[in-house]
Order: sequence, then structure tokens, then C-alpha cells
Amino acid sequence: MDNKISFLAGYFLTAVTTISAAGILNAIVLGLLGGFFGIIGKEAYFYTRDQIKTTYPKVKIWVSVKWSLVKKKLNDIGKAK
Repeated sequence: MDNKISFLAGYFLTAVTTISAAGILNAIVLGLLGGFFGIIGKEAYFYTRDQIKTTYPKVKIWVSVKWSLVKKKLNDIGKAK
């Protein structure tokens, strides 16, 4: 157990001492940008989902009307032969 603790502590201290200020700043900027665009993406997803939910019934009715017209025309063509 002591070997595992010393290994992890040595790894952690080596990683901490080799990070530069520019690396920390880079990580902060990337985190902020990722979070910002993640929130924008989430809001865009919800907006699009709500738009689809409000227009879907109208589109469904339109498609069913058009489909019934197509079936009627096909039946008329079949009866004419």
C-alpha cells in the first residue's frame, strides 16, 4: 500500500511541478469555451426539439392528406384499366 501511495504522490508532484502558467491558462480558456458552447448547444437542442414538437402534428396531418390523395389517384388509375 505504501508503494502505491508513494507512486501516486510522486506522479502528482511531478505533474504539478512541470505545468507552466501558460498551460494552466490554456486549460482555463478551453474549459470556459467548452462550457459556453456546451450551454449554447443545449439551448439550441431544446429550441429545435420544441419547434419540432409544435410543427409535427401539422406536418403529420398534411402528409396524411397528401397520402390519401395519392392513394385515391392510384385507385382511379387501377379502376380505369
